[in-house]
Amino acid sequence: MGRLNALALLALLSACAPLQATAPVLSYPGGFAEGGWVTGRFFVALPGPPLLLDADQQSLYAAYPYQLLIYRDGYWQSLPLPGIPRFLRASSGKVVVGLGEGVYTEEEFLPYPARDAAWSHEGLFWVGEKGLYREATLLRPGAFSQVVALDAGVVALGQEAYFYPEGLLLPLPQVVRKAQPGACGVVALMEGWVYLVRPEGAKPVAEAQDFAAWGETLYLTPGRRVVSCKEVVWP
Repeated sequence: MGRLNALALLALLSACAPLQATAPVLSYPGGFAEGGWVTGRFFVALPGPPLLLDADQQSLYAAYPYQLLIYRDGYWQSLPLPGIPRFLRASSGKVVVGLGEGVYTEEEFLPYPARDAAWSHEGLFWVGEKGLYREATLLRPGAFSQVVALDAGVVALGQEAYFYPEGLLLPLPQVVRKAQPGACGVVALMEGWVYLVRPEGAKPVAEAQDFAAWGETLYLTPGRRVVSCKEVVWP
């Protein structure tokens, strides 16, 4: 499906969808989106509310059923997805989309049944039913739901946080629902609170139902709130 045809189809589907009194506000690394309007680091109009939204240094990614839109260098690119996206991760100019039975990248479809995944300089790390993997190799058994790539390694999170390659296992106060890298460490959502997770421990930052991290800034919803992770004091 071509770029223009795909965008036209998404616009048509959006126009046919039931009208909502208030579109949900989504946060992404660098700003917010309400309905199809994106503000912050990127100021663009989408054909409709996306299922998932993420961004890296240069690109904005919006995932829809069977379609991934990429806004890069002032231009839109439309890529077909072989399913309905369950998670979307963008970092260092690379993107991975979870589809249940496998993960989609711009280069290929990989048959990894991932709950979450992230690129690092060592390759693709992902968490599944049995634990943390790098590509097809099981690195650590465990009940993990999120994985975050940092400069020095990766962190798998669930009821615990496992730091690889250090091998540190850190108990957490609640099960992690969402996690992203930030300038102050791993930013994690646990039962209505956003925490910072580091080898020293986990500290609460603010109440929220969702968040996105970009550098030291955290974008929180509801309320379109913006806080700095530097507000948390460590020993």
